[in-house]
Amino acid sequence: MNPYTGVIILTGGQSRRMGRNKATLSIAGEPMIQRLLRRLCNDPEWVPIISVKHPAQFHDSAISIAVDQYPGKGPLSGIHAGLTQSPYLLNLVTACDLPYASRCVAQHLRKVAIKGDFDAVVPVSDGRIHPLFAVYHRRCLDPLERFLKAGKGRVQDFLQEIQTRYTTGPFPTRAFFNMNRPEDYLQVNEWEKGQS
Repeated sequence: MNPYTGVIILTGGQSRRMGRNKATLSIAGEPMIQRLLRRLCNDPEWVPIISVKHPAQFHDSAISIAVDQYPGKGPLSGIHAGLTQSPYLLNLVTACDLPYASRCVAQHLRKVAIKGDFDAVVPVSDGRIHPLFAVYHRRCLDPLERFLKAGKGRVQDFLQEIQTRYTTGPFPTRAFFNMNRPEDYLQVNEWEKGQS
């Protein structure tokens, strides 16, 4: 199998609860999008693809940009855009609001995907599934397109239509902590201060 894995970073959310673009939030002086690139793509085998609704915000980026073709369909629209753009069979999908996104979790998911030849490998932590930090095979693209064209949009419903493998940890602390609200963002900055 091709050693390269796409890393599809979803930045097209509306950030209603946060009130501002989560991809540009700064953690310890580093924008979230850069933090994710550093944490997940520090190895040339992990190739970033940014999935967006409005590509102008990344017009200076040398990174591959994937534009949503099904706006209003939530994160599945971004996953579809990323898989359409990606030339790689395996792709790690990550939301842009995971400040502690873990490379070791990504590697674990990729190994499970290769070993079992699954359509999607989704981590489960503390009884919750995390489909927005998961590995998707590029063959998900056709069923995903049909799913979206049928007017559907729930990620969990789509996972039931493909061969999904759920995998449990143990996973690193905070690996799936996401910043939905301003208080989550404040909490992350407090944690970061504690590490300095």
